[in-house]
Amino acid sequence: MTKILFINACIRGNTVSRTYKLAQHFVSEYKKHHKESLITQLNLKEMNLTPLSNDLLNEREELLSKQELDNPVFHLAKQFAEADRIIIAAPFWDLNFPALLKIYLENIFIPGITFDYTETGIIGLCKAEKLLFITTRGGFYSFEETRELELGSKFMQAMCVMFGINEYHCLDAEGLDIVGENVEEIMSQAFHRAESLALNF
Repeated sequence: MTKILFINACIRGNTVSRTYKLAQHFVSEYKKHHKESLITQLNLKEMNLTPLSNDLLNEREELLSKQELDNPVFHLAKQFAEADRIIIAAPFWDLNFPALLKIYLENIFIPGITFDYTETGIIGLCKAEKLLFITTRGGFYSFEETRELELGSKFMQAMCVMFGINEYHCLDAEGLDIVGENVEEIMSQAFHRAESLALNF
């Protein structure tokens, strides 16, 4: 059975968020073709996540030094590391993604669980073969003159390299807040791409 971890960082809520609507369409299509998969969804805004502090870092480092990896502090990292496929849905905010997702990621960047240090450098420890980042953007950031401003997908791709996840995909819809653009058509095209991607993800 394939274990799918779906991380929902759509802050505006499931009924309003365009990113969540795109993500839900992908997940629904995925279920049609992969009925044996088990999908676990994390709704980050309901999880009371805490940014790392000096005290939390000290606690984490002490637990790591004692190899107490079963401590609840490491639950999210272990869950991420053990997933076969990962889906992350987050809107494009301020050139990147919402701070809540960054807080979640701070809690999974754990040496010895998701990655590790060796004599030759960093190695990834995650089981997942594929990660899909789903996002929507108000402007256009795929053009040559604006491409450097898009940091959310770049971060996710770099994270995959660090964690040893070999296959990265980004499903996006952009230009949604540009006056005169056909938002319905943009989303429809993104839904079609979601359907194609769901076949073999």
